Amino acid sequence: MTKKGPLGKAEKYYVQGHYKTLEAKQIAKELDRPIGAVKKHIELVKKEEPKDVINAGTSMARQDGVVTMTETASELAETSKTRTNNHSRRTGCVTGTKSS
Repeated sequence: MTKKGPLGKAEKYYVQGHYKTLEAKQIAKELDRPIGAVKKHIELVKKEEPKDVINAGTSMARQDGVVTMTETASELAETSKTRTNNHSRRTGCVTGTKSS
């Protein structure tokens, strides 16, 4: 007979460690828990997983005391520069020098 109630900390940890390699049905059988509870926790874990975002900052080549812009980082910076159009906001800030 399957256990009732919410998953415990150890069971949640087990689900987090095995949901990529095992099916929800197998995990539920090993934990002696309902499949619905296991699937619900798997969905929560998937939502909390950080997404791999590639931007110019993460594409830099880093070593001790040195950061070098790679070709990929340069291309990403150029594409983001064209997406933001702040030119209209800065036109009133530029002034010329008085010529004698």
